[in-house]
Parts: sequence; C-alpha cells; structure tokens
Amino acid sequence: MTEKELTEKPDSVATIPVPDELQMLRKRVLELEQLEKEYRKNLEELAQKEAFNFALFNYNPVLTTVVDTNGRVVKSNAAKLKSGDRIPKIGDIMYIDYASKHEIDMYSELMSAMKSNTIKKFPELKYKDKFISVTISPFPQGAIITSQDITLEKTSEKEKIDLINHLQRALDEVETLRGLLPICASCKKIRDDNGYWNHIELYISQRTQADFTHTLCPECLKHYYPEYWQKMKKPESNA
Repeated sequence: MTEKELTEKPDSVATIPVPDELQMLRKRVLELEQLEKEYRKNLEELAQKEAFNFALFNYNPVLTTVVDTNGRVVKSNAAKLKSGDRIPKIGDIMYIDYASKHEIDMYSELMSAMKSNTIKKFPELKYKDKFISVTISPFPQGAIITSQDITLEKTSEKEKIDLINHLQRALDEVETLRGLLPICASCKKIRDDNGYWNHIELYISQRTQADFTHTLCPECLKHYYPEYWQKMKKPESNA
C-alpha cells in the first residue's frame, strides 16, 4: 500500500470528534437531561393541580354545574348528582333545556355574565316551591354555576318576621294603654280619642287581647247583697 493510500481516509469512516466537540456534546446531553427532569416535574405538578381542582369541584358541598360559552352543560359535581333534583344532561342548554321555569330570564343573565366576564349573584330566586341562591362565575371556556337551596332559611326568616310583627302589635296594644285615661268618676266609662265614652271593658278589649268575666268583690257583695255575704261569711267564721 502506498503512502498516499495510507494517509487517505475512506468516505465510510466517520470523523473522530476533537476534545472540544466532545465536551460540547456532553454539555448538551446534560442540558437535555435537565430539561427532561424539569418537564417530568412540571407534568407531575400539573397532574397534582388537576387532581386537586377535580377534588375541589367534585366534592364541593355546593351544587355546581359547568357550561361552555354557548350555555351547554359540560359536567356537574357530586353534590348536584346526589341532590335528588333532576340532573342536567351533558349538552343540555342551561335555563332552556334545564331549569327553565325561573321567574326571570336566567339564560339571558347567563349569556350576559359570560359576555361581560362579570360574576352575577342572585341571592334569592323563587323556583317552583323552592327558594334558591345562584351565582354565575364566568371563565374563558364558559361559566361555573353554583346554587344553594335556601327554602328552610327563608321559611325560618318568615317565621321570625311574623313573630316580630306579632310582638310589635302586642307592644302597640300595650302602648295604647299608657298615659292618662279620661275616666268618668261616677260610671267609670272611658273617653276614647274620638270623644266617645265607652265602658271600661269595651275600651280595654278593643285595644288588647284581654277578655272579661264579671263577678263581685267582697265589698260590693256586702253592699249590694248583704244576705249572700252573711251566708258566705258564716262558714269562714266557723272554720
């Protein structure tokens, strides 16, 4: 073999990298390995966030339904599924195919909230025989609708208001008996605000819930019916 043949490199043999190129390749490999670690770490963190968000949504005790930008139902949480109410189907248009009997146009309210990207709260809505509180919270892909049945609270509130009104009426009745009452020194009739004279029983019964029973005190019995007073007195004297 000639010297020329010995010095020439065949085309099929790869060029051996110089030390600087090897160092650069090792550095690049380390960078790629670090990127892969960060990528896997980000995937793990993302999976944890997704799991947390799902748990927060699904196990939230508040009834929750998610709709897309067209108002179509995407999913409902466990509280909604276990509420005993009719469950919206995936694809139903909220407040048209489902929950359409509100006294106000809730579908327009939903579309308005998503269009303006504004949270809308309805603290007290009458729906059939119930009272519910509804909140519409828009996000880029649609809206989250939460609802709470406040019928019991509303009923309790009404009972409290009725009780307060009853007590207020009773207080007003008591207030009418305050102050000076013009009463006849002879027949004991009372003069009302219109200037009419009424028997004391009538005056009081019209302004309070008191009823009257008529009897005689011992002094009047002795004065008007002495014979009966004597009969009543004898057993007491023998005792």
